[in-house]
Amino acid sequence: MSESPSIAQLLDRFLSDQEERLTLQQYRACSTVVDMLAAYLNRYAFTTLNVADRQEWDQAYEAGDTEAFCNLFGVRKLVAGIKPFHGEHLRTRLRVPEMVQEHALTVTSELADWLSSSGHRDI
Repeated sequence: MSESPSIAQLLDRFLSDQEERLTLQQYRACSTVVDMLAAYLNRYAFTTLNVADRQEWDQAYEAGDTEAFCNLFGVRKLVAGIKPFHGEHLRTRLRVPEMVQEHALTVTSELADWLSSSGHRDI
């Protein structure tokens, strides 16, 4: 079942809040990590879905929504996707340098804090 707000909406709101408090260089680096997280979720996280959610994702994806995961699902699936994003995606699949991994961890930690402080306590 589609969740509100969606992951896409949450990430947009997070970046909007970050833009107000970060320097341009910091914001760009933060935005890059958020874009990488969203891309990971849209490309790979569907494999973790239960049968009902997978059917909903399949319908949206087959209808042409290549960002169906982030458009359909909300905070719980966003938070659940952060650990595999770091372990499976950044370290194993992309083999990004440790410095990038550390920066991504900082950004996703800030995202989790932001979600909590924004009232998404059911994470």
